[in-house]
Amino acid sequence: MTKRRFPLLIVILLAIVACNQGTKKADTNIKNDTTRLTVLTFEKQADSCIDKPVIIEGTVLHLCKHGGKRMFLVDGTDSIRVEVTTGPSIAKFDDALVGSRVRVFGTLKEERIDAKYLNKWEAEVKKPVENHNVGVHTGAKGHEDQGAKEKLEQINALRDDLKKSGKDHLSFFSIEADKFTELK
Repeated sequence: MTKRRFPLLIVILLAIVACNQGTKKADTNIKNDTTRLTVLTFEKQADSCIDKPVIIEGTVLHLCKHGGKRMFLVDGTDSIRVEVTTGPSIAKFDDALVGSRVRVFGTLKEERIDAKYLNKWEAEVKKPVENHNVGVHTGAKGHEDQGAKEKLEQINALRDDLKKSGKDHLSFFSIEADKFTELK
């Protein structure tokens, strides 16, 4: 009876080994296709990664109060921030992430700000009921509590930056998160 079970055990063992190797190949493809970014070099690398898969690690400095759809990563200095937004598979970021170190897997996105966009934003700010989804979110302390005056100042500053750039738009980059893990 033992002689009959031995070939069956060999077949099962070979099937398990074959399945595990297939999984390793799939993980390798993901790694080869994905660009690793750092917070400190994000702006320099962003142009070459638009609409491509990326991985970034950083410390969560801020989470937007309005729905938890945005968080901002820093690494060593608060002057450089990377915006991370929720993707289709993430409902919102939990407030408990503030201060935590995370690894984010997602797609790098570009938002182009031009004169037409600034005009639309200005019109929204001047309306009695404001749309929080319009505008550039920087993650700066208190940005969610800005009134119309501060937002109009920001719009004018962006208009000045646009003129100085010599281009027809300004680019703001963010990562749309597919998934993330909190690092210990």
